[in-house]
Amino acid sequence: MALSSLGQKKIGDIPLQSLVLILAVVVVIPWIMPNNYWIRIAGNAGLWIMLSLGLNVVAGFAGLLDLGYVAFYAIGGYTYALLCSGHWNIHLPFWLVVPICALAASACGWGLGFTSLRVSGDYLAIVTLGFAEIVRLLLLNLDRPINITGGPNGLPDLDFAHIFGFTFRTVTQYYYLVMFFALLVILASYRLKRSRLGRGWEALREDELAADAMGVNTTYMKLLAFGIGASIAGGAGAVFASWQGGVFPNNFGFSQLVTVYCMLILGGVGNIWGVILAAIILSILPEALREYGAFRMIGYGLLLVVLMALRPQGILGEISLRPKRKKKEVEEPETLKAAEELFYGDGSHDFVKPLKKGKLNKDRVLLELKDLTMIFGGLHAVDRLSLKVYEGEILSIIGPNGAGKTTVFNLITGIYPPTSGHIIFDGKEITGLKPHKVVEKGVARTFQTLRLFTNMTVLENAMVAQHCRTKSGLFSILFRLPGFLKEEERIERVAKENLGLFGARLTGFRYKQKAINLSYANRRRLEIARALATDSRLILLDEPSAGMNPKETEEITRFIRNLRDKYGYTFIIIEHKLNVVRTISDRVIALDYGKKIAEGSYDEVADNEYVVQAYLGRKKGRV
Repeated sequence: MALSSLGQKKIGDIPLQSLVLILAVVVVIPWIMPNNYWIRIAGNAGLWIMLSLGLNVVAGFAGLLDLGYVAFYAIGGYTYALLCSGHWNIHLPFWLVVPICALAASACGWGLGFTSLRVSGDYLAIVTLGFAEIVRLLLLNLDRPINITGGPNGLPDLDFAHIFGFTFRTVTQYYYLVMFFALLVILASYRLKRSRLGRGWEALREDELAADAMGVNTTYMKLLAFGIGASIAGGAGAVFASWQGGVFPNNFGFSQLVTVYCMLILGGVGNIWGVILAAIILSILPEALREYGAFRMIGYGLLLVVLMALRPQGILGEISLRPKRKKKEVEEPETLKAAEELFYGDGSHDFVKPLKKGKLNKDRVLLELKDLTMIFGGLHAVDRLSLKVYEGEILSIIGPNGAGKTTVFNLITGIYPPTSGHIIFDGKEITGLKPHKVVEKGVARTFQTLRLFTNMTVLENAMVAQHCRTKSGLFSILFRLPGFLKEEERIERVAKENLGLFGARLTGFRYKQKAINLSYANRRRLEIARALATDSRLILLDEPSAGMNPKETEEITRFIRNLRDKYGYTFIIIEHKLNVVRTISDRVIALDYGKKIAEGSYDEVADNEYVVQAYLGRKKGRV
């Protein structure tokens, strides 16, 4: 993808024609509304859009169940009230106070995130709900001995917004101010979603362990989601306080939290346009039904139930409002081709991974395990294991179920910290490093049970793997600086180069296919391509041919050898298909009950008496 194509005819990945249409609608609305009451309803819809998109970052993008979200809205509103009113006789300018409110709420979001790192799911919901209740009680009771919040009476008579000599006083003027901030939040949401941060959050939401193993710092990404979501809520609270002219505890209650979650769920979690549409509907619908008196809430609730029954994935669900481009489709080959055709060495493919230059030093130790031990309770899953892996080697680990093979992978990649022992990669100790740090050092893996990001596309799965190789921060992403654009171009090129190794199986029209829609064999291929896209030197493959038919197994076996021979990768492979082990391995290690019982060539290990006993329970025969 050319650098220029990243930004042309789009503002933050929103098509220019769509943006023009949105602006036209926003400008025209006050002129077609019958009175100020409905203009105020339209302005309130803008506030709800801001709130729901802020929650969408936390709960939609990152998948964190935050029930304390409205507390950040309150923090922003009350901060504005304290800095722009006669309560403490502080009258700071509007343009300065709104960022202060956003930062204050963001700081509280980071703080809440730090206290919630060890919990998830229902427990995270309880912790964040407790935070919201603490804030609510403080708003009600901090009117003595020093009057800070005004207690139940709140803080009225706030300053009007005043920007560049213009004072916002009328409903229409405030409507345009609210919509300006709402459009900023929409633009920021799109830019975040279509960036390394957005892909990292989506990977975190899909599978936290797999995201960590692909180089995503999940702890930092959670904190960032809390911080950004809180900042949007805080900014919205400041705009709301100025718009209403006062703040009161009942403006920030549990009912507001329920409403904003209804908008998120009804619109479709993570779907920006769906959330915007839901915010508009749920802002207008209660008012449109107001004339029906007591029956309006019944009808309102019934409509929500019906909508969710018909569209549980949200109003728009997976529907994209972006105009579709015509793509040149690549036909799926009817038969699998020979392994040498997978590399497109003749240049017939647009994205050919550059071949490694120079020879491998096969006498160099790339990975060394020294007396590695892992004890679960009283079980020695790995017992004083020592081994060396040489550069460019294909080492296979075999053993019966429960022998500790996958545990060894988990120890090397940082999923488990070892009970004792050392892991040394490329001459440096990596023992106990977090998974994303291990990937940074150059070690990546696949899983025995597929752990793809199933609701992300094939291309996005591979692009996530570059997360730890990229550095674009929030400022660069939001303002689409040249460094970010160049980085995105490189990420996409690297992803396509690694997917291109598998030919039409993972390229062409499949780039935009979701991983869940791939065949099982192609999912296995995608997981390998994703590991390669991390730019790691050592690849750990956990049963790469599992579930494949004999033809596919033969292909993937030769493919792995080609990766070593042409691209210089080093592999450690766990495999139960012994014909694959015999064909592919330079060296084989056999484990049983966490101990190494044999090491050598396949023939030497297969003839080993202890290996035969471990597999067959008898002393004769061959594995």
